[in-house]
Amino acid sequence: MKKILLILLFAGIVVLQAQAQDLTWDIQLLIKGKEREPLPRSQSITVENEENLYVIVTPAADCFCYIISQNSERKLFILHEQPVKGEMKIRVNPLQADNSPGAKTLYVIVSSERQTKLEDVIKNLKSDPGSQRNTNNVQGEIARLQDAASGLGEPSSALVTSGGTTRSEASATRFSGKNIYVRTLTIRTSNR
Repeated sequence: MKKILLILLFAGIVVLQAQAQDLTWDIQLLIKGKEREPLPRSQSITVENEENLYVIVTPAADCFCYIISQNSERKLFILHEQPVKGEMKIRVNPLQADNSPGAKTLYVIVSSERQTKLEDVIKNLKSDPGSQRNTNNVQGEIARLQDAASGLGEPSSALVTSGGTTRSEASATRFSGKNIYVRTLTIRTSNR
């Protein structure tokens, strides 16, 4: 009987530890396939007018990823809203979704749990993209998630090598230590 109790106790501890593991994921910025600087602390990126910016998100384990772009006129574009298998790369070009002038805000939300309320307001926005109410609901849910994530403290981040050729290795910023992240990036285009 004692052996069975010890086995059950050990199995319970293993299950709880697996559930308590923090999410780890990388974000990388590339321009026309060339290495870009790691995610800046200022969260602001300037891109030449003719350049293509790619944002690559790579989680270490299965998770949920939502990438939403907002233009200077506050119009939203849903770039990604699906579960992601661990080590799968999500590659989006936020400038391709909207070529309007002005700064764009990119929201990258990575979570170990499905964000059903966010998915619901995204679904409503997609059914009626011109609705200001639906836009406000998505913005409000992003703000709520930002508050929840920021209440957990500043996530730890580190610069990591993410592969590349022998000539140059690409770098990414790795985040770990929490179960939900909301990273906000401002993308400005330059007319040089």
